[in-house]
This record gives sequence, structure tokens and C-alpha cells, in this order.
Amino acid sequence: MHTITLEIDDPEVADMIIGLAKKLNLGIKTNPQNPKPVTNSEKIISIMKRISERGTISLAIPDPLAWQKEIRQDRPLPGRE
Repeated sequence: MHTITLEIDDPEVADMIIGLAKKLNLGIKTNPQNPKPVTNSEKIISIMKRISERGTISLAIPDPLAWQKEIRQDRPLPGRE
């Protein structure tokens, strides 16, 4: 039997490793250093930071202003038709 200890800063990576260990039927003992639950806004911020670090958003949307005008759909305001 082998024992491996990992220190993981990214909660998403920790979740992936725990999921993999469960699929492989490995024994898991977790000791979270930060028991505070991660909120949706923190998850979104984390994802957006990773996207910006990769630089892939500029490849998908080279001109953000043109993209916004293209997808934005104005609707008439009630009583102002």
C-alpha cells in the first residue's frame, strides 16, 4: 500500500482529483485547509481569470464592442411604442 499526500491550492483541481480517485476506488482522506464553501461568484471569477490568462477570449471575440452590438437585442419599452 502507498500513501500519497497532495497539497492543492485550486479547489477545482482538488475536486477533479477526488473524483478521479473515487472512480479508481481509491481510499480518500481529505483535510481541507479552507473549510469555507466556495460561492458561485468565486467560481466564476476563477474561471474568468483562467480564460484571461490563456488569452483565448481575444481569439473568440476579437472586437468586444462589435460583438456586443451584434448580440444585443433592444426591445421597445412598455408604453413607448
